[in-house]
Amino acid sequence: MRDDHIIKMLEASAADRLSEAETAIIESHAARCPECERAYKAARISAALVRARASETVEATPFFKTRVMAALKERQTSPELPALVRMWKAAGSLVSVMAAMVLILIGLTFYTYSPDSQADISELTTGQSIYAPEYILFEEDEAVNDGLQYDEVLATFYEAGDADGQ
Repeated sequence: MRDDHIIKMLEASAADRLSEAETAIIESHAARCPECERAYKAARISAALVRARASETVEATPFFKTRVMAALKERQTSPELPALVRMWKAAGSLVSVMAAMVLILIGLTFYTYSPDSQADISELTTGQSIYAPEYILFEEDEAVNDGLQYDEVLATFYEAGDADGQ
C-alpha cells in the first residue's frame, strides 16, 4: 500500500480541478490511509482559501489613485535625456577606466624606452648575450674582434708553439 499514495495526484492538479473519477479514487484511498487523508483535506482547504481570496476585490484609496496619477503626469511632462547622456551614465565609468589604462600603458612605453639601450634590446630580442660563443664567432663586431684577423690569430698560435720547442 506504500506505493499507492495519492499525493502525486494532488500535486499534479488543484483539488477543485480533479475529475469525478479522480475524486472517487482519492476519497476511497484516503479512507484507508491517514497520511493521504490529511493531504487531501489540506488540498481541499487550500483550494477553498485561494478561491475565497481570488473572489475578494480591494478598492484603492483615493490618496493612492492621486499619487499614481501625479507620478504618471510628471513622467510624461519631464523631458527625456538625450541618448548620449543616458549612455554615458550607464558606461561612463567603464570608458574612463579604459582610457586611464591606455594612458598609463602609453606612459610606461615611452618612460621605459631609451635610445641608448639598443644593445639591451637586441640582446633581449635575439636571446644571446655578447659573451655567448655563437655571438663571438658569428657576429662581426669590431669591439669584440679588437681588429685582429684570422691570420694574425693563427700566426700567434704557431709562434707560441715554436717558442716552446715543439
